[in-house]
Amino acid sequence: MEKNTDLRIQKTYLALQNAFVALLEEKRFEELTVNELCDRAMIRRTTFYKHFGDKYEYFAFYIREMVSTFRDQLPPDVMDGEAAAYFLQMSQELLRFWHMHEKMVRNIENSSMFPLLLSILLDQITEDIILVLRRSCPDLAQDTGKLKGVAAFYAGGLINTFFRCTQKDSSIDENAFLEIAAEYAAKIPL
Repeated sequence: MEKNTDLRIQKTYLALQNAFVALLEEKRFEELTVNELCDRAMIRRTTFYKHFGDKYEYFAFYIREMVSTFRDQLPPDVMDGEAAAYFLQMSQELLRFWHMHEKMVRNIENSSMFPLLLSILLDQITEDIILVLRRSCPDLAQDTGKLKGVAAFYAGGLINTFFRCTQKDSSIDENAFLEIAAEYAAKIPL
């Protein structure tokens, strides 16, 4: 959420975020309705539609906000340092988020809409990785195609490994997930 956004809009977004998380802790994404989200957030539907086209557009906004929140919580030396440190820290943040919202993540994962939601999630994380790579890898930033490809590769690997890690009876535990993230983050072309 932009810091200079009107206070009323900030309150609306916060109410929507809290309602969205609460509802996704209770049900799968396809069962959630805009009416229900607005009722839980105590906002009017017209207010919702003034900012978002539908619940999918809101989901993309929510993911952008979460990634932005993760980024804002990172130590300044990580944000100003190498992409590898950022990538590893984001992996740790992803695990922390999962521990805080395991039921919500499971409901999204078990949703019939999961492929679409996963695509939205990957797009948002890829865009964030592109921002970091532009700053920390100036040579890579000169080749837009390669930059986007590297970002998509790392975002896809991160999310795929994360979801494998969160599966019951997975052979990839949290420590292995972080080791894999560290190993591949160290290979980011600088």
